[in-house]
Amino acid sequence: MGAIREVSESLLSGALNPEDYPPMVPRFEREEVAPGVHFVSAFANVVAFETADGLVMVDVGSFLFSERTREVLRSDVKAPLHSAIYTHGHVDHCFGVEHYEAEPAAKPVQIVAHSAVKRRFDRYKLTRGYNTHINQRQFQVGHEFPGEFREPSVTFEESLEFSVGGRTFQLRHSLGETDDHAWVWEPQSKVLCTGDLFIWASPNCGNPQKAQRYPR
Repeated sequence: MGAIREVSESLLSGALNPEDYPPMVPRFEREEVAPGVHFVSAFANVVAFETADGLVMVDVGSFLFSERTREVLRSDVKAPLHSAIYTHGHVDHCFGVEHYEAEPAAKPVQIVAHSAVKRRFDRYKLTRGYNTHINQRQFQVGHEFPGEFREPSVTFEESLEFSVGGRTFQLRHSLGETDDHAWVWEPQSKVLCTGDLFIWASPNCGNPQKAQRYPR
């Protein structure tokens, strides 16, 4: 078991104090959690599956740290990106595809997400100034909220199953942190990607002055 999984197991068991490992602080470390499956601790975390046709990533990175996240993954994983799955449309999960498409010999990336992600992006464009203001208040940062988004090329409503290079990915819609959330199961490795359906807080009810969530 690697360092990231050891910390996670110890936090879940109570052996470590969560105050010593604040979940809002990205570690920027990569760990192979199953054969050909790589987890990068960032903000937000990403998972990359190696396939015969290239990588399939579940989430890609935030608008602030996507390039740093790519550099951590690329320290050891070199296959081109074939597909990216957005677990939802929050801006810490769905940025960075363009960095992979700019790599040598790269091809256009297929992006898969729930159909409501596009509606979220449309709302974000409409309320960019408002989101900049409330994020500066909440997170104490001076960054402008994004105004451009890479929209999905493949969408689904309740469920979707597709295969890439010998691996099958099963997606299911769920109300959780957002109304456009999906979780991903890859049966070959038995890896479950939850996105923000699992975070280090419960119940995940929402933030002031933002769209509320679905804690039940």
